[in-house]
Amino acid sequence: MRAPTWIRGVRWRTALTGAALLTVLAPVLSWAILVAPQAIFMSDRDRTGEVFLVNTGSKPEDVQIGLEYGYPATDSAGKIGITLIEHPDSTQPSAAGWVRAFPRRVVVAPGQRQVVRLLATPPAGLADGEYWSRIIVTSQGAQVAVASPDSNIHAGINLVLRTIISLAYRKGAVHTGVTLTDFRVDEEHDSLVTWIGLTRTGNAAYLGNVHLDVQNAAGHVAETWDTPIAVYYEQHRRLAFPADSLPPGQYTVHLTLNTDRPDLPQKDVLPVPPIARSVGVELR
Repeated sequence: MRAPTWIRGVRWRTALTGAALLTVLAPVLSWAILVAPQAIFMSDRDRTGEVFLVNTGSKPEDVQIGLEYGYPATDSAGKIGITLIEHPDSTQPSAAGWVRAFPRRVVVAPGQRQVVRLLATPPAGLADGEYWSRIIVTSQGAQVAVASPDSNIHAGINLVLRTIISLAYRKGAVHTGVTLTDFRVDEEHDSLVTWIGLTRTGNAAYLGNVHLDVQNAAGHVAETWDTPIAVYYEQHRRLAFPADSLPPGQYTVHLTLNTDRPDLPQKDVLPVPPIARSVGVELR
């Protein structure tokens, strides 16, 4: 198992040099390849899907498509990341071994769009449930020449951009749910820190939303926050929100877990009844 990288859909850059050089290069780096949509849903009724690549840069981009089993998980600090497992065993619901991308490598010209088609060929006798993979889009542009302002040394580096999106394949009857195992709110410096423990039920990932209302002693809602979540297994999530606009006093934080996800097609979100909890906190 690899260490968690970034949460799904988040991009990162890799340079074949040190961190100090990245600081120098920061003004010239830009995201060239845009990937859409952020999640792919396939099923035994429709075993195909499409990913769109758009080159928004000024140079051709060499793009590779890979699939690997993975899911979001939290670490001991409550941070969310993607755990990638290169060789999942037979007990894990991986679709990475039987979903193919066409093409797997392509050069996308500036301003052009490329369609990558996905085809699922699941094994015979596949049990009902949801099977997962991460689609890893890696793009690499032309070399950038960098000159140090204090010397005549020139260095060439390769800029690599990776984007990870999710893929879910649903077979037969699928259902999901979530159990709230922990809900705490504390003040830390100028932030309101919320700890949420979640455990998924059912045979499919829970795709939902954390909605928080902060109500003051007079009963008025002083702040509202929403955060999308995806629960594949157990999570213990830390969420920090700015509280510098809230004057000292007693507050009640109302939590609602729901499946309102405007960022995803509603037909692909498995509906679950909302869960509501409240807890008091004093801001000093």
